[in-house]
Amino acid sequence: MAEFSRYELFVLLNQAKPLWLSYIDLSDIDLRGVNLVKAILIGANLSGVNLTGAEMNEANMGGANLRNAKLVGADLRKAKLRGADLRGADLREANLAEADLYEAILADSSMVDVNLGGADLTNANLDGANLNRANVPDHRLAKVKSMIGTVMPNGEPAEKWDLKTGV
Repeated sequence: MAEFSRYELFVLLNQAKPLWLSYIDLSDIDLRGVNLVKAILIGANLSGVNLTGAEMNEANMGGANLRNAKLVGADLRKAKLRGADLRGADLREANLAEADLYEAILADSSMVDVNLGGADLTNANLDGANLNRANVPDHRLAKVKSMIGTVMPNGEPAEKWDLKTGV
């Protein structure tokens, strides 16, 4: 894969929106606060990237590799993350309201204080994820594929969680 100079990356990310960056390799790059609203990042390699505070609402990142990405406080409202790999991602305080996380892998991710209101978690893997203080309706969690070792919004382990009562 070709590497971008700082200038080339600056020019690329400041093009007219929405950006079409499918299958691009931006791994391990510092993109704090970047504007990727409605960007097309299907199949992109964003592993280890720092997207703290990034604006990514309505971005399409289906099948993207976001392993160990830092998305603290990122705006991912209505983002399409179908089948995306977010293993080990830091999503603390991120806004994933109405995001499409169908079959996403969120294993071992930090989702403390995350907003998942209206998010589609159907068949998502949340094994080992930390959802402490997360805003996520119980009926959404009922559609998750796996929650082994997950810390639930109330701080309890998933094994003690009752989807009917939320405690």
